Amino acid sequence: MRKIGTKITYKGTPFNPDGDHNIDWGNVNSDEMDYNEAFEDKHSFFLRSEKGMLYGLDKLKFRKKGFLLMEPNPVSFYFSIANDTAMQIQDAYSRLENLLSKNDNSPNLSIAYSYVFKVTSICILFAYTACDAFLNQMIPEYKKIKMDETNKEWSKQEIERLPFEKKLKAVSIYANNYFEKKHPIKLKKLGQLKDFRNRLIHLKEAKQNPIVSYNDIYQDILDTDLIKTVKYVKDFINFYKPGLIINYRY
Repeated sequence: MRKIGTKITYKGTPFNPDGDHNIDWGNVNSDEMDYNEAFEDKHSFFLRSEKGMLYGLDKLKFRKKGFLLMEPNPVSFYFSIANDTAMQIQDAYSRLENLLSKNDNSPNLSIAYSYVFKVTSICILFAYTACDAFLNQMIPEYKKIKMDETNKEWSKQEIERLPFEKKLKAVSIYANNYFEKKHPIKLKKLGQLKDFRNRLIHLKEAKQNPIVSYNDIYQDILDTDLIKTVKYVKDFINFYKPGLIINYRY
């Protein structure tokens, strides 16, 4: 059977042959003990791969039936939703275009536009969520990061509350790899994605006259090339974690 969509990927931890975890404990901001407790907990389950990675197993229950699930990386789920809806956008546009070609101003036109709005807004929300959630994952748990000349050391909890651009700066410094410098055009598109997401979530009115409040949003829904934007999201995530996002061919 031909696979479609986005491959489920998993968030693993490097595993050392001596059974210890692979963490550099220099300049940490947390006690090693709390990390070790996860390995010593008799109720925790782990899976070691042939490639030397350690994966956690979630203990779940559905309708009174328990099962173990190798913990998927939610970022791959978020991206999958964005990618799948992006693939529906052209169909939504075609339905709207067909009605317009017939000068059909019946309620069918509103129904066709609602389909455009639905798939486009879902794509925008989850594409940005994939980026933001990924940055939160990339912020180190046990190290603090200096991001400016004040030499203040920022913890993971502090960085997670910062705007997208500052989170990215922290991750770039930690990884010593700068997406914002190597791909400024793609970053600009991600910034536009963030702004569009905020406008959809907060729905701040931008009245062109006393009655029309959301004309700009509805027009931008029709003008934005989200298929290209979703590709940039994939490039962004894989820039720091190659292979985290893998699309099957349609």
